[in-house]
Amino acid sequence: HAGRILDFLSNACEIGDLQKVPKAGRADIEAALRINDTKRDLPEGTLVDLICQQISATPDAPAVIFGSDVLSYSELDRRSSALAAQLETMGGKGGFVAVMLDRSVELVVALVACLRAGAGYLPIDPDHPPARIAQILQQARPVAVLTCHDLPNALPPEKWSDVGAAPQGPEPDDPAYVIFTSGSTGTPKGVVVSHRAIVNRLLWMQKFYDVGPQDRILQKTPATFDVSVWEFFLPLISGARLVMAPPGAHRDPTEIARLIRRHAITTVHFVPSMLALFLQAPGSADLRIAKVFCSGEALPADLARKFHARIDGALHNLYGPTEAAVDVSYFPTGPDSRDPMPIGWPVWNTGLHILDDHLRPVPGGLAGQLYLSGVQLAQGYLDRPDLTAEKFIRFDRAILYATGDLATRRSDGAVIYLGRLDHQIKLRGLRIELDEIATVLRQQPGVTDAAVIADNTRILGYITGHARPDLLRGALRDVLPDYMIPSAIIALPALPVTANGKLDRKSLPAPDWDSSGPEDAAVTATERKLAALYAEVLGLQRPADRSADFFALGGDSLSAVRLSLLLEEQTGRDPGLGAVLQHPVLADLARHLDSDTMTHQDGLQPALRLANPENGQSAPPLFVIHPAGGLAWNYRHIARALQPSRMVWGLQAPGLTKPESPETLRHIALDYAHLIDSLAPEGMVHLAGWSIGGIIAVEVAVSLTQMGRDVGMTAALDAY
Repeated sequence: HAGRILDFLSNACEIGDLQKVPKAGRADIEAALRINDTKRDLPEGTLVDLICQQISATPDAPAVIFGSDVLSYSELDRRSSALAAQLETMGGKGGFVAVMLDRSVELVVALVACLRAGAGYLPIDPDHPPARIAQILQQARPVAVLTCHDLPNALPPEKWSDVGAAPQGPEPDDPAYVIFTSGSTGTPKGVVVSHRAIVNRLLWMQKFYDVGPQDRILQKTPATFDVSVWEFFLPLISGARLVMAPPGAHRDPTEIARLIRRHAITTVHFVPSMLALFLQAPGSADLRIAKVFCSGEALPADLARKFHARIDGALHNLYGPTEAAVDVSYFPTGPDSRDPMPIGWPVWNTGLHILDDHLRPVPGGLAGQLYLSGVQLAQGYLDRPDLTAEKFIRFDRAILYATGDLATRRSDGAVIYLGRLDHQIKLRGLRIELDEIATVLRQQPGVTDAAVIADNTRILGYITGHARPDLLRGALRDVLPDYMIPSAIIALPALPVTANGKLDRKSLPAPDWDSSGPEDAAVTATERKLAALYAEVLGLQRPADRSADFFALGGDSLSAVRLSLLLEEQTGRDPGLGAVLQHPVLADLARHLDSDTMTHQDGLQPALRLANPENGQSAPPLFVIHPAGGLAWNYRHIARALQPSRMVWGLQAPGLTKPESPETLRHIALDYAHLIDSLAPEGMVHLAGWSIGGIIAVEVAVSLTQMGRDVGMTAALDAY
């Protein structure tokens, strides 16, 4: 760069048109122009047009596979047309329709119907706290909510119309979907993406990776994560088969491997952290997967090398924020990949610009902020012109989106991601604004100030005031999704500040995850093995003690998956994720592993034991019923609080393990009543349920009473 500096000094001038720029700077601009010359003429049309073209071309071919259910393109056409006509009568065209459904055939029908009605679809995670769901619905004001849950304007699948012709549909610049992401102001913000933007992205992927009827694409990403958009619709515009993973399967690497083998999957997506666990799972050995895509987090080169050593297939690194129709760049990896792994080159009709603080191109090899341009940019943030103007910048007759990512460019033009310029992070592919968590913390009674940081794969919260940290994590669960809950909250007399009065993040103390003493050290060989593995997985400074609770030390479902895989790898025994969920205390898990009756538990079984009395059953058992997502894992905190005096069972949705599930809540409740009767055949039982689980709990109480059982407390938590 010495020659470049001399050139600028000798040609010092006011930056104006290209001819007035010094020759070195001119070379940088010309290089960027060449890399971003991605213009590609595409047909004028919408995502609906592309889907309908495929329906006409292959009406009898299988479109969607979910368990034993197979939906043809013609049946998808009939069902989505009828629902689209129904949504139009409700004012769907030009508005938004919320979709809050578990993975199922109905979910695909609902999404296609929204698009055909001319409405943008708004995906909502049933597992999110009711307060957050209400907040999103209030902002988006959908004309209907396609769900089986009791919400305003709810339209459950059993009330969907069975006949009707689809309306005219949307225009290219109409919204296709709106996805809400974490917001630094304390409330989530909705990103609105047009048909024109997502059509460009899908047609690029279809052509670039030769996706067609020969492919089977696994849909396993939650609909609230924008990667799901291409998983849903790429098969439906290319004639490929859309294979839907069962609810909850995306968390289980062993189940994913089984699905890939069973359905001969050719195309699948992984967040890098889940790809690492997938490659550790014994079931992934010697798999053939033609096309594997990674995005959502930085892809380490060593992980790419492990992939190529284990899987027969291609691995592609993609990059893109929600504000730019899923992905805007691509890079093929190889068995000799080296760090830093590039995010690559721009897709069709897209520009990647690395600029300085004055929006001038930075020389190759130097760092600057990454800006995006082109047809894939979102229309902005829903009803937030202030945020839109801040991030979508008008510059030289174009619009640039400021990603907030630091990047540089290699000599071949490939862009390398260097990190964030602000306090936003991505955890398991999900965008998290740490300032949003801090804002919510400050709103809690007794908290005077708060700060939040990320430490590797964990979120840490710090507070001042007189609030109890152990109670705050529970309070946060009422308003934030699980992946945004800090692993630990530390109370401080005051937050550390720098000389100029700003928060000194580097001086925030690390939590004391290690509470072990010599008197509580591991005794048996299995305990010593677990003590070392707890430390490895959770990043402890020394082996864990016998009474260490995996989740109390900062563990989560993803790290629990890693622990179960390491156990299988090092001991040859496969306990499964369910074993860690049911026996998180080290000594208990060791006893379970040493038991002659140990079997694999995937954590998806209908009844999950969350707490077990130490000295037999000393109090009537508590049965907690799952919220909308079907899993009861979220009750492990209350179960630990009740241990060791009471048995706590978590009841989980049957749809987690089999596609066929009861038709109504009353049928579900009756099945659960019989399950409870078999697990606790005598004496009193207590019931509790969160969200829709509260509704089911009341119905279960009725069924048990009619069966002659003694029902004690029935608690409906945040239920409608």
